[in-house]
Amino acid sequence: MEASDSPDPSSFRESDLFQKCQEIGIIPASEADLAQMAAADSSPQRGTHMNRFPSGAGNPGAIYQARTLHLNLLVSDMWCPACSWVIEETLKRIKGLVHATCNFFTDMIRCEYDPSLTSPSQIIGAVEAFGYHTSVPGEERESAEKRKEFVRFAISAFLTINVMMLSFALYSGFFTELLPDAIRKISWPIFFMATVVLFYGGKKVFQRARTGMTSPGSGMETLIAAGALSAYAYSSYNLLSGNIHLYFDTASLLITLFLLGKSLERRAKDRMQGDLGDFFLLQPAKARICSDLYPEGRYSSTKQLTQGDIFRVDENEVVPADGVIIRGEGFVDESSLTGEVVPVSKKPGQRLRAGVQIKQGTLKVRAEAIGEASTLGQVITIMEKALGTRTYLEGKTDRLLRYFVPGVLILAMGTGIACLLQGIPANKAMLRAVTVMVISCPCALGLAIPLARVAGISLSGKQGILIRDFSAFEGARRVDSFVFDKTGTVTTGAWTLVEVVPCEPFSASEALALAASLERMSEHYIAVEIKKEADKQGLTLVDVKHIRAFENGVSGQFRQVDVKIGSRVFLSTEVKQYGPPFSDKLPADDALYSTVFMAYDGRLCAAFVFGDMVKKSGFDTVRELLDRGYHVSLVSGDGQRTTEAIGQRIGIRSCYGGKLPQDKVAFVERLQEEGRTVAMVGDGINDAPALAQADIAIAVHSGSHLGEVAADTILMRSDPGQVLNFLDLAQKVNRKIQQNLVYASCYNVVAIPVAMSGLLNPLIAVSAMLMSSLSVLGNTLLLLKGRPDGAIDYEKAPGSRHAGGSGDRKRI
Repeated sequence: MEASDSPDPSSFRESDLFQKCQEIGIIPASEADLAQMAAADSSPQRGTHMNRFPSGAGNPGAIYQARTLHLNLLVSDMWCPACSWVIEETLKRIKGLVHATCNFFTDMIRCEYDPSLTSPSQIIGAVEAFGYHTSVPGEERESAEKRKEFVRFAISAFLTINVMMLSFALYSGFFTELLPDAIRKISWPIFFMATVVLFYGGKKVFQRARTGMTSPGSGMETLIAAGALSAYAYSSYNLLSGNIHLYFDTASLLITLFLLGKSLERRAKDRMQGDLGDFFLLQPAKARICSDLYPEGRYSSTKQLTQGDIFRVDENEVVPADGVIIRGEGFVDESSLTGEVVPVSKKPGQRLRAGVQIKQGTLKVRAEAIGEASTLGQVITIMEKALGTRTYLEGKTDRLLRYFVPGVLILAMGTGIACLLQGIPANKAMLRAVTVMVISCPCALGLAIPLARVAGISLSGKQGILIRDFSAFEGARRVDSFVFDKTGTVTTGAWTLVEVVPCEPFSASEALALAASLERMSEHYIAVEIKKEADKQGLTLVDVKHIRAFENGVSGQFRQVDVKIGSRVFLSTEVKQYGPPFSDKLPADDALYSTVFMAYDGRLCAAFVFGDMVKKSGFDTVRELLDRGYHVSLVSGDGQRTTEAIGQRIGIRSCYGGKLPQDKVAFVERLQEEGRTVAMVGDGINDAPALAQADIAIAVHSGSHLGEVAADTILMRSDPGQVLNFLDLAQKVNRKIQQNLVYASCYNVVAIPVAMSGLLNPLIAVSAMLMSSLSVLGNTLLLLKGRPDGAIDYEKAPGSRHAGGSGDRKRI
């Protein structure tokens, strides 16, 4: 194997399968078990207790806790949401299957099963018995299935065209008398071609219909199959009776049009899933793992990558795991996770997240989190959960659809019987009943919400907004108040060097280099920030001697001249000597900033301004929310003066400082008692209680484990401006859901009575049904038009005051 540095083979003992085999007795768990197994092998009565070995020596009566395994499968040939219901109901009947979900829009089955009671082959067999095809994610079967379906449709369409042409000739018999031999020569070719269309072209339609009749998840296929089979059976009877009333063209066209409609639906669905699928394909299958034998790395499966391994990534490669850069510099495209298209510079000591792409440079990285524990793994897990969870409204439509198809079948039979009782000829009664069957469209109702959910989750992911609970979209339209936490949400949450204000004859870079040299021995956080900024700018340190540290400053000598840096008190004499214009350049509000001074030869030479910077999008976000009519508040654990100062800078008047976590919860409760619907925006960990209390919980990602974030929505860029993107997207998604539901409901309410009245024929009816489903698809696809909606360009926004990122302070 190329993976020479793969983990110790003994690690297989830690696998779920190995431990399960121990529990059920296939593998002995101890020396005592091994001896017992040997004795059983030599015993004439062996074979009846091979699964009863204890998990520990001397404990023959141990009760074992079942260990389950997971299985993910891709399913093809699901044609409507009812298919997923059928599969779920089928899997629930398998003994040993603990849990199973089937998602129509991701074509994914997720199973949890007991390997002692069932197996993947049994699960796959149960699904494929109903005509569906399954594959393990990554296997290339989908393209072959699509080719088969295209051939099936092409043959059906060709034969249907010929059936229609010959049927037209046969219809002339209503106006010109045809000889029996002519009728026979025309009718039998029609019969044979229609038979091929029905039982070859419509094979899967009838399979789905049969499944629907024996499960609670009947779909559109049941109605199409019933209509086509009724027309075919009635025509076959007339053919054998010598009757000219043949409707093989109707039966053939129902099947062919249905196949055409499903082909168009599949293409629309593929486009809808295209962006979503990008997330599931970001995880590379191979990683270049470095070892002593192969210091530049050898390709291995990412499954062999373990925590602490060193791996290498080159240009245009995707990072397979979270880790810390230990060698190399470059630029990284993080748009797959954050939606930010501008590449980010990366250096040794900085962190990389799985799923991002290297745009320039070669990096060596120490793996810290792999697989599902990586950032990408967490994102995929959350998205899969959001896609598989039905909303309250969707649950109501699902329950309605369970009764829709049986209800339509009853209406169709009732319509046919009523026509016969009124003296209408049998052929016309049959056509009217078939029309009722095929004009109804349960698929449009079933597609209305799930399709919008896929589009919404996909679009939000492209913008760096991770949706944990799709109901957040629905709740967003009711929100009228926003509560922002200050630290880490509106501000960066880090006390950093904001600005260097030099005095002549020093420049900013000269003053910074001298300060970093003077502070080179100190580990105080101010010293660390000064040295970090000097290193970032590539400044060369100078030789400062006789360095002495004091309680509030540091002194030394440079070129035999005294140099001092420290607080206003430490340099009180030097500070008093200076007034305007130098003093005018310094911040006046000590609640927001701290200033450190530096003197050279008894004269002030520079001031260093430190502060917790307001995020660059904070001002415009708050202004936009206020313009839209939202009530906006700011809460913080910091003092009231500091909180008010930050609030005043970004435009928030309702500011409340000194709030502990329980105080923030009480504040949200008070707003709710006033009748407000509250959205809380916090960091997801420290603000977890308040987020849980709020109606909508929005967290800015702070690098924590995504699974621990208590929020419905996570802003992966940690940018409060993404709140506006979320609101805009929620509005669009909610509008599409409402439009889809209203259209699908109105269509069925109007179309079914019209069909019962006899004003339509089956061909027009099936065309209308297909157009109904396609209209819902097309309307939802409009969400993807012109995507993605980027965030506000805050650098160019009118009135923006943060070219440097902290209000009107100028960042270095």
